[in-house]
Amino acid sequence: MLLFDLGAVIIPIDFSKTFRAFATLSGKSTEEIQQLYLHHQEDTFLAFEKGQIGNHQFFNQVRSLLQLSPTITNDQVVAAWNALLLDIPKERIERLQKLQQQHTLCLLSNTNPIHIQEVNRILYKCTGVAMLEDLFSHTFYSYDMGLVKPFPDIYRYVSHHQDCPLNTITFFDDHPDNVKGAAAVGIHSVTITPSYDILHATESYIN
Repeated sequence: MLLFDLGAVIIPIDFSKTFRAFATLSGKSTEEIQQLYLHHQEDTFLAFEKGQIGNHQFFNQVRSLLQLSPTITNDQVVAAWNALLLDIPKERIERLQKLQQQHTLCLLSNTNPIHIQEVNRILYKCTGVAMLEDLFSHTFYSYDMGLVKPFPDIYRYVSHHQDCPLNTITFFDDHPDNVKGAAAVGIHSVTITPSYDILHATESYIN
């Protein structure tokens, strides 16, 4: 089985765009926004990715955290939060579609429902593919599972759900901690970088 991360592996991301967008909404500097993000990653942003809070609570916490004016709408918060998601290169999706013909493909992402909705919109806009579920046998989202990378339980969950031994899985992720976490439980793990993207990393799986 081939297991793929989403952000920076399939869809390019740029967090600086979200920091700048939140700075515009709040009147704070980009540096202040980045520091607030880092200081509240566990109780707000990671909690959202774990499914511990829903959209409404996330909006309220972001509003409080950034001291947003009541005139700022939830749609504006969503647009700022989604600003980090960039257009998907069509050749990456074409590679996944080719791999689908010979391999079981799954997706494993630390993410949230707002981002997934936007990724699917971008996916359709850029490639004509309606949703991520059209590319993968199963999509594993942290907010559905209550688990996040790089902790071992999330990789074991995927293995058990797919009835696929850990040592038969190849995992592609850009974050070193996630790669190490997967390797620690016996998964063959591949680090994706800007110069070693999924097109390069999956070449050996193309017949």
